[in-house]
Amino acid sequence: MNYEQAELLDRLAAEYTLGTLRGRARRRFERLLADSAAARSAVYRWEDHWSALSRTVPPVEPSPQVWAAVNRRLFGGDAAAGAAPRVRRRRAWQLAAAAGLVAVVLIAGLIMRQLAPPPLQTLAVLGTDTAHPVWRLERRLPLAALTIEVVGTVPPAAGKSYELWALPRGGAAPVSLGLLPAAGRAERTLSEPQRLALLAADKVAVSVEPLGGSPTASPTGPIVIVTNVPATG
Repeated sequence: MNYEQAELLDRLAAEYTLGTLRGRARRRFERLLADSAAARSAVYRWEDHWSALSRTVPPVEPSPQVWAAVNRRLFGGDAAAGAAPRVRRRRAWQLAAAAGLVAVVLIAGLIMRQLAPPPLQTLAVLGTDTAHPVWRLERRLPLAALTIEVVGTVPPAAGKSYELWALPRGGAAPVSLGLLPAAGRAERTLSEPQRLALLAADKVAVSVEPLGGSPTASPTGPIVIVTNVPATG
């Protein structure tokens, strides 16, 4: 199964977050989550979608039959009218305790979700063509940093560095976003001029520069990649 297909990843992430992905398929997807930033991003998007959707559903008061069924599932037997009052009171306290525990878990989950950082979103995939990606750019909202991950083979460039540039709309001068990593993953905090340039950009470019980066404020070496980027915010 080709997990690099965005449509397939999106469908699996939707089923995973909804809880309908079961058995071996779910375990395979969980292993994929450990290695794939794209899969994690898809899960984060669907978690946000389901969370927003759940807030639009009005609450419904369960019927007495539902509470009776919950009582039978939790404690067995039937809360018959002739049961001893002490037994009924004990079961009521057990139900209340169980409901309280569920409430605590839900509240804790909501608090943890609010404290968690916003999910990463893919800004662009950089490569010589779509079949040969080299770097993936990701960002969070609001735009304050870039996460750059090497996802392919970085072309050898002895004594050189690859530098990333924002290309603002209207032909304004490129603005350097820093050097691209040769391996692994890097978190790049954006300065205010970099952030504004990326907000105004519709493309990013990669140039080959002297080791350590361009000695000027503009690309000095050949431009090897130019990629469109969506509007950022």
